[in-house]
Amino acid sequence: MLRVVPYRRVLLPGTRASVPTSRADVHPGERVVVVLEHGDGTRGAVGTAAAVLGVHSPDFGGWMLDVVGEALVVLQSDGEATETLPVDDAPVEGDPLVTEVRVRLRRYMAARSEAGEEGDITVDIGPDPVKASHEVASHLKISWPEIQSILEAGNATARLHLEAKVLDRETALLRAVLGRADG
Repeated sequence: MLRVVPYRRVLLPGTRASVPTSRADVHPGERVVVVLEHGDGTRGAVGTAAAVLGVHSPDFGGWMLDVVGEALVVLQSDGEATETLPVDDAPVEGDPLVTEVRVRLRRYMAARSEAGEEGDITVDIGPDPVKASHEVASHLKISWPEIQSILEAGNATARLHLEAKVLDRETALLRAVLGRADG
């Protein structure tokens, strides 16, 4: 069983974060599940198994966990600790969907850059669909609940399909704001 640590943001696999918590029972070297906690107190059904790198107590009270996300997991209960199941099957290298999403991501980043927002048109994602789906999610400028819904979409293929739709939508919105024809 892994302890559940609610967070106001989504922790993606491969990323680091300092997560505030009231939990005093977590120590460096342990693993936890970091899960998005919505404004109404509900939590996502999918979280990120994470390694605790460090724990410190800030001046404002409570605890801060320095964590690094490892893998998406499905939470098996709503309690303070839970069993987990992996979200993804073994990745299939060379998935053509990754290439499709890479093109859409670059188009999205170009639209962001043109709109004066941070956007790197040379951004790249790796060939592993699982890692690629995490990388794409980290580049999206959308709400945390929407990112959580992408993580809960299922396996890497389902996430990439949903991300492709979101990239197309967000690119079209940015182009409309700029007064450019979609395309």
